[in-house]
Amino acid sequence: MSIANCRLVGFGLFAVLMGVSAQALEEDWRQAEAVVQATSDSMLVLIDEAREYAEEDPERFYVEVETLLSPVVDFPRFAGSVMGKKYYQMASSEQRQRFAESFKWGLVRTYSLALTEFNDGKLVLIPATMPPRRPDRVSVNQEIRTAAGQVFPMVYSMAMSDDGTWRMRNIIVNGVNLGLTYRSQFQSTAQDPAYGGDLDKVIDGWADVLAAEAEKVIEETQLNQPTSGQ
Repeated sequence: MSIANCRLVGFGLFAVLMGVSAQALEEDWRQAEAVVQATSDSMLVLIDEAREYAEEDPERFYVEVETLLSPVVDFPRFAGSVMGKKYYQMASSEQRQRFAESFKWGLVRTYSLALTEFNDGKLVLIPATMPPRRPDRVSVNQEIRTAAGQVFPMVYSMAMSDDGTWRMRNIIVNGVNLGLTYRSQFQSTAQDPAYGGDLDKVIDGWADVLAAEAEKVIEETQLNQPTSGQ
């Protein structure tokens, strides 16, 4: 696993959206673009500060990242999508909540240290040329542009919550749809005879499953050759 691709996936996952109060819906979808860049800047500051302690005290960095992300990533809906309709309906309320928590910390722990390696690129917002079909659902495009001239596209799937804030529900990094990738892995795990169809066991072991899946996601990003950029 290359450091370069690890930091790409990691930073793509966590350079996410700060929630904002809603105004008129026709204005809010443009605000979603603005907060992507603002929150990316905040994450860059956190990454820079963490280089001094992350290796020696990774738990501190995990907590810092989780604190930044929890208000702005819709982990319950993201996790529910990963479970898929069949298993989500089978799960109890307690199991859904527990999986959302496991899913959140699995992502945080898998990718956090990769973020400290992001030091040779810049993030560029790509403004939309037309309004979305639904003003409360927006895809925001951003690119990681490396010093070597490579361009890695990212697409954030955002939705306006009931409280009028934008939250991320999925992300596509260099063509890899993380939500769909994790859903496929969840279904495979739930059907694995080793788990015996026991959702509790699947949920309890999800952090380990996610860590293994991250390796596959990174391999897929290596197979997708980046486009050249200036």
